[in-house]
Amino acid sequence: MISHKTVVISFARRMCVVLLCTVLLAACSLYRKYDATPQVPENLMGNVVQDGDTACLGDVGWREIFTDTLLQKLIERAWVNNTDVQVAELTIAQAQNDMMAARLGYLPTLSFEPGGSISRLNGTTTRIYDIPLVATWQLNIFGQVTSKKRQAEAEKAMQESHRQAVRASLAANVANTYYSLVMLDHELEILLQTQVVWEESLESMRILYEAGLYPSPAVYRMEASLAAVQSGIAEIRENILSAESTLCRLLSETPHAIERSTFGSFRMPEVLSVGVPLRLLSARPDVRMAEKNVEVAYYVAQQAHQSFYPDITISANIGWSNGEGLVNPSKFLLEALGSIVQPLFQQGKLKARYRNAQIEQEKVRLQFVQTLLNAGNEVYRHLHTCRKAEQKATYIAAAIAAMEEAYMGTSELMNNGTNTYLEVLTAQEDLLSAQLTEVENRYDGIQALINLYTALGGF
Repeated sequence: MISHKTVVISFARRMCVVLLCTVLLAACSLYRKYDATPQVPENLMGNVVQDGDTACLGDVGWREIFTDTLLQKLIERAWVNNTDVQVAELTIAQAQNDMMAARLGYLPTLSFEPGGSISRLNGTTTRIYDIPLVATWQLNIFGQVTSKKRQAEAEKAMQESHRQAVRASLAANVANTYYSLVMLDHELEILLQTQVVWEESLESMRILYEAGLYPSPAVYRMEASLAAVQSGIAEIRENILSAESTLCRLLSETPHAIERSTFGSFRMPEVLSVGVPLRLLSARPDVRMAEKNVEVAYYVAQQAHQSFYPDITISANIGWSNGEGLVNPSKFLLEALGSIVQPLFQQGKLKARYRNAQIEQEKVRLQFVQTLLNAGNEVYRHLHTCRKAEQKATYIAAAIAAMEEAYMGTSELMNNGTNTYLEVLTAQEDLLSAQLTEVENRYDGIQALINLYTALGGF
């Protein structure tokens, strides 16, 4: 006959098995790793990308885009000296330390806790000394340690993407400033050549005016035009000094002259295919940062969920005591069982933390989507600017050729006495304006290509 005690023991064993299975199933559900499934909005970059595109401008090495060796050296110097890059490197080192600390969470902690006491009773003095070594180990049954580790890994990856973003932005700023200097040099060269020609023209007009062949307004207008050119020369020289100072600041160097190439000595590549929109996910650092931020929020929410489950810790003491000797195994087991902490009622704080973590996860997901939209918009805008600059270059070149012919023609007609000097002056001013417009358009095209390359995750 089965006793009542046997039935109770059997029932208790079954309940323990059921509880153990429940705990293990709950623990397995909390071990789920973040599944990166980004949703890419349709028509992300407008109509600038064809479905069959496979090549991506962002995949081209930056040395193939910026073939100027002087510019390449400046970019490399900036990456080494710039303080923003150095701060990004130090931040990565901090994230690396946090990640290593999170990984070591699987191991037990050891501490040395010596103590002692002196007591006196009825004339008898008792001295007790304890020199224990305490070991504590948090069991990862519900994945608390794993979630912290994965969060730290995601944060480190996010900081690495931030470093790439800083380097890309810095390189783009260096390139833009460098080409701005090259264009300013060319504009200064055009104005200096124009100044020489117009000074000669002004001298000729004064001679003709003194001979009574030209009225005074023509001379005054020529003087005003020459003064405008001289004012432009002074302004461009000031802009050159300002651009050199800006470039030195990007290099984290004191102000000095910047060695650079001349206009026309380098050639920028033609606008290449930008690649399919999904390529932005693997190229742009800000997109990767936004995605890693979603992953971090996922693990924060997971830890908030795991806080509902008990925190199981095993601790043990071993050492020397002048009263009891070594700690016995039975005490070790009692301490192991006594380290189970199950949260029961905490005034709704755990639920609020979990709900807020879920809300934060949705917020960063929306930020990720907006980052994608911003990326597509940038590519769309910069690509259209590149194409517009290419189209304008053809028209401006044709206009310059026509104005050169007009200037030569009006000069010959004036020499033959069938044209006035004001018409020659007008032709000169139109030619100068077209030449400066060509330089500005060339710079706009280069700047758009640099921005496009950066927008596609270059550098």
